[in-house]
Parts: sequence; structure tokens; C-alpha cells
Amino acid sequence: MKNSKNNFMKNLLYFFIILVFLSILIISFFAFKKLVLPYDLILKDGRKVSFVAGKIREKLIKRNDLEPVTFSSKDGIKLSGFFIKRKNPIGNVILCHGYQSCKEFLHCVIDMLPEYNILMFDFRAHGKSCGRFRTIGCHEYKDLFAAVDFLKEKTKPNKIFTKKLPLYIIGISMGGSVSIDAVAKKSDLCDALIVDSAFSNLKEVVYNAFKIKSGLPSYPFAPIIIRMVNFVTNSNISKFCPLNCIKKIDKPIFFIHSCIDNVVNPDDTLKMYANSINKKTRLWIGPPCKHGHLRRKYSEKYAKKINKFLRDCRS
Repeated sequence: MKNSKNNFMKNLLYFFIILVFLSILIISFFAFKKLVLPYDLILKDGRKVSFVAGKIREKLIKRNDLEPVTFSSKDGIKLSGFFIKRKNPIGNVILCHGYQSCKEFLHCVIDMLPEYNILMFDFRAHGKSCGRFRTIGCHEYKDLFAAVDFLKEKTKPNKIFTKKLPLYIIGISMGGSVSIDAVAKKSDLCDALIVDSAFSNLKEVVYNAFKIKSGLPSYPFAPIIIRMVNFVTNSNISKFCPLNCIKKIDKPIFFIHSCIDNVVNPDDTLKMYANSINKKTRLWIGPPCKHGHLRRKYSEKYAKKINKFLRDCRS
């Protein structure tokens, strides 16, 4: 009788362990799917990102200076973009959106830079671009490489563009982190960077984001999620660390972050700024606002600061 009771307790314990293990795998799997698949984020007001982007797109395509364009990433993924051509431009700018966002959400920057040709595009598996997976920065540098090549070809000296123009990259959140990674990989990619609300370490972001959004502890879920992402997308999240890239970049960087950020701690930006090696690198820690929303909430001040930085870079 005693042995039967012991066996029952052992079996119950094994069942409980298996149940916990399966629960961890299931929760991790669903988090993994939301992380890498082209998930249409629902905003706090109940609207989907695609719906809001569509409304913005309807207004943008009415502009006389805007041309819808497509080009392919370095690994063959078709990307969607808008090219804005100016009269007598003084430079070229590429706009890089954040994770789960799209090019349309950067529309307010267009009129902040009236003297610059602008290319805005969707990263892989975002917006109107193709792609099976989002890699949160691990492979998106290939998209940015392709965007730079496309813009250089589009604006190469001819009857319209009589001289080679400097090229600047503005990246928001993930777009900023991707920009840093891309320039570290290819030093002549651009002439200067504006990096707004970027994260300095992707692994830390995954850990923190899971904890905040699920209400569960990061461990053991986050390590399993990271392994799933790495395996399926051929990535290495632990190695995607923009902070380690900064000392490889000799271009001027304008770091921007709000003093209180609900997604990425401003300390990430402060650490990257402290490691920058270019004398023209600048920092603006702005007023409190939502993650990456300084350009919207403080648009006039934002426009003045980024234009001043670009003027300083040309002098």
C-alpha cells in the first residue's frame, strides 16, 4: 500500500513537471510567433497599424514630389518605399522606422527636411515589404544596404542632380539600432547618423519586453524565445549589440532619446553616446513622452535640432 502511494506521488510529480515544461514551451512559442511573424499590431486606441498606415498613405501619394518605389534587399527580399525628390537638394536622407511600425509613421519628418531628397522604406516583413520573418535588427542591415544603393543610384549626378550629395540616415528605435549596426559593418555607408530612441543590446530588450508585456518573469521564457528566433531566422540575438558597434563608427551621430521611455531606457542612448569617437557627435535627452514620439510631440524643436546637426556635419 505504501509503495503504491509512493508510485502515485512520483507519477503525479512527473506529470506536474511535464505540464510545467509544456506550458513554458507553449507560452514561449506564442511569444516567438508574435516577435518574428508579420503581426499587425493593435494600437491603444483599438486601430491596427495597417489601418492607420493606409490612411496616411492615401494622403502621401497625393504629393507631387512623392514616387512609390520598390527594390530588393541583399538577400532578395522585395522592399517597398517612397522616394521624395526635391528641387536643388543639399543632401539625401534615408528614414528607418521602428519594430512593428512602417514607413508611413515617419511622414512628419518629410516636411522637417524640405531641402533633402528622402527615401523612406519598410523593413522586411513590415508594412508593404515582403519577407517571412522580422529579425528585430539581426538581418535588417541588408535592407538598409539596399536602400542606400538604391538612393545613390536614384540621385547620381546627371542633368537633374549635378553633384554628388551627402547621405544621412535617420533611424527610430529598431531603425536606429539597425543603422548603427549597418554603418559599423560598412564605414562608408553614409556621412552622418541621427539615432532616435535606439536600444543598445537586443538580448536585454527581448528579456525586458517579455517581462513587461506578459507579466511573467523573463527566465526561463526569454532564453527559449531567443533560441527559437535564432534557429528559425538564422540570427544571433545575443550578438546584436549596437553598443559594441559604436567605437567602430567614425561618422557624426546625433543621439536622441526622451528622459522617460516606456520601452527602451534612455541609459541605452547615454552609454552609446559616451562611447562615440567623433567630435561632432551630439546628444539630446528630450522631455518625457512615449517611446520614439519626440518627433511627433515636440515636432518644431525636433526639426530645428536635426537640421542644425546636419548643417554642422556639412561645415
